[in-house]
Amino acid sequence: MRIRAAVAGVAATGALLAMMSPAAHAARSYDKQDPYKSGCAASGIVSKQSTLVQKGSNKKYGTIKLMWSRKCKTNWTEIWVSPLDTGLIRVILAKPNGNGNRVVHFNYGKGNGGHHWGDMIEGANICAWGYAVAKHTKSWANGKTAQACG
Repeated sequence: MRIRAAVAGVAATGALLAMMSPAAHAARSYDKQDPYKSGCAASGIVSKQSTLVQKGSNKKYGTIKLMWSRKCKTNWTEIWVSPLDTGLIRVILAKPNGNGNRVVHFNYGKGNGGHHWGDMIEGANICAWGYAVAKHTKSWANGKTAQACG
């Protein structure tokens, strides 16, 4: 009886240590988290980049980037527009066959020097693209990146 209790105690301790290991930490979900607050942006690279275009004029209005974190295996979208703008940022994931799209929306307000980003979505071995809208008084601009698959 004492042997079973000791074995159960060792097994429970081993399971607890496994949950605390770096591998278990890497499995943590980063969906809908801020890439900068989580630390994922530190390993971020630009997957795709494009421009936001002012509606009706085809005038370049801002920049949009689809970002990828190597460490966290996440995607997010960043934009650079006027600091007076408000709008919407999206990152969209889709399986290569087009089934099962997942979208994370983020609304942003004025300020931050016009640099805004949305929350992350996990997406290793899947296709992603970014989309954004910038509203400025009576006009607006939008843009999207090309799709990146990895």
